[in-house]
Amino acid sequence: MRRWRFAIAWGIGTILGLAAGAQQTATPVERSAPAVDPALDAAAEYVGRALFLRCFCSGDTLTFDEQGKPLGTVKPEDWTLAGVNVLKVERKGPGVVEMDGVRIAIRFVPERREFERHPQNDEKMRITVPYTGDTKQMERMLDAVFATGIDVRLQRATPEYWRHFFDPKLAWAEDELTGQTIYSTAPGSAVTPPNATHKAEPGYTAFAQKDHVKGTVQLRAVVDAQGAARRIAIVQPLGYGLDSKAVEALTKFRFAPATSEGKPVASSVVVNQEYVVVPMPQ
Repeated sequence: MRRWRFAIAWGIGTILGLAAGAQQTATPVERSAPAVDPALDAAAEYVGRALFLRCFCSGDTLTFDEQGKPLGTVKPEDWTLAGVNVLKVERKGPGVVEMDGVRIAIRFVPERREFERHPQNDEKMRITVPYTGDTKQMERMLDAVFATGIDVRLQRATPEYWRHFFDPKLAWAEDELTGQTIYSTAPGSAVTPPNATHKAEPGYTAFAQKDHVKGTVQLRAVVDAQGAARRIAIVQPLGYGLDSKAVEALTKFRFAPATSEGKPVASSVVVNQEYVVVPMPQ
């Protein structure tokens, strides 16, 4: 399996170039100049790049409008399952370009603090985009469809728990905890830590099952005085859509809240969710 890596940073990505060999003939042959096709040229710029669908769309057949918005009903995925390798572009009529490729799953490698791209070669994709005859508009539309690497726009489009991973200093939006003291329960603290009274098991994605992904998702959260987990953020991801599954499960946890001088208080916690290899359902 071919793996491409790119480090955690604002708006960077690995760009892979494709090399084409030139065939030589024994006798020179006069050739006409190839027809200029600005639409294909613009689309071909995306072949071989480390791309993500900005819509985070699932599905293997996607059609976009002139603004780069998906048409029809689409189901969103976690961004770690929204990667794509475009392998071929083709003209399909005067106003249509098809881009064929495969879906990519993203895996986080904690030892290197890097994300790896894992092609799902049996997940063929076909992306259809329009061409109005305006090359600049075509380029803007493709930029609205694809992110090259984990750029700033992609990061800001992710759910809040991911945005706090990319920018740990990001301020939280005003909520029920605004203005409250968030107590630490570190060793030596006078605060009694919260205790989980009800746990929920996270789901497993089909991609993770197929590739036998295992590891740990580490989450940071605040348990409020009522025992609910709030302000959940990813500290260490795993990828393959498992991080969002872990966050979803933590929202269903219930805790006996931390106490200070016998009174329930809000406190910070770290939760590790372990994923082990499980058999594919029959």
